[in-house]
Amino acid sequence: MYVERLQLFIKNQQYFEMKQLENELSHLRNKIMEYQETVGLERIVWRKQGVVGYFSRVHFYEEDRVALFDFLYCLGLLPYVVNISWAKLSTEEQQKLEVVATKREGYVRYWPKKTQSLILKELNNDMAIPLEEGIVDLVSRWRALKRKYDQLEKQWALLRGGALKEWGERERKIQLPSGSLSVVRLQPQIHAVTLLKHLDISTLIRSGTINYDRILEFAAKGYFNKTDIDKFRKIKEISIRYILIEIQNEDKKHEYNKRKMDYFSRISRHL
Repeated sequence: MYVERLQLFIKNQQYFEMKQLENELSHLRNKIMEYQETVGLERIVWRKQGVVGYFSRVHFYEEDRVALFDFLYCLGLLPYVVNISWAKLSTEEQQKLEVVATKREGYVRYWPKKTQSLILKELNNDMAIPLEEGIVDLVSRWRALKRKYDQLEKQWALLRGGALKEWGERERKIQLPSGSLSVVRLQPQIHAVTLLKHLDISTLIRSGTINYDRILEFAAKGYFNKTDIDKFRKIKEISIRYILIEIQNEDKKHEYNKRKMDYFSRISRHL
């Protein structure tokens, strides 16, 4: 049922409508960002439209990986704060771990023909023409299109999820006049603790990356101070990112971050 509905979503041009909306939203976002750069305001709230735009600093760190891993290993915490990348394991290592690894579902992907991609590219070029609209009109238009896009994207995600369950473990590809549908299989997951039961610590170090949410959790539990970790990291680059978001969604983000910090705070108080 879902597979047929997914095909109908594409046949009825809803998929291409969604991608066109995505392109136009990107264009509108850039125009709004340009306005905000011009007026020199780091944050603007368009309360009537229910939208906020702001510039956010993103820090990129350079990590003394060897020293950091050694520090965590000496504390006996390394396996509990590391995420393993399956792709960094050798074929032989993957074969050894395959039985104990956790399978991941994957996802259904639509591969449009190149002719369809060209249509979207041409549309994007057309949108490069400056819009003769005021900033409030641009923001209002962005929000209206964002809601249309979200509805289509939600429907698309639902259909893809249902189609994946119908497909199950079968490798299948469906050819359509405009492209093809197939299942993309994701690489398995393996926990570092499980990996160490079968392979040595050098494999963990080679294939692992630090999970800093787990680092904060162990710092809150009193195993070490966050400043101990900061010694092994230094800021390499600061990038400025522009965020355009509905106020209600920003509130949800703040609430999520508050719950996370409250969790760390409760852990600290119970030491």
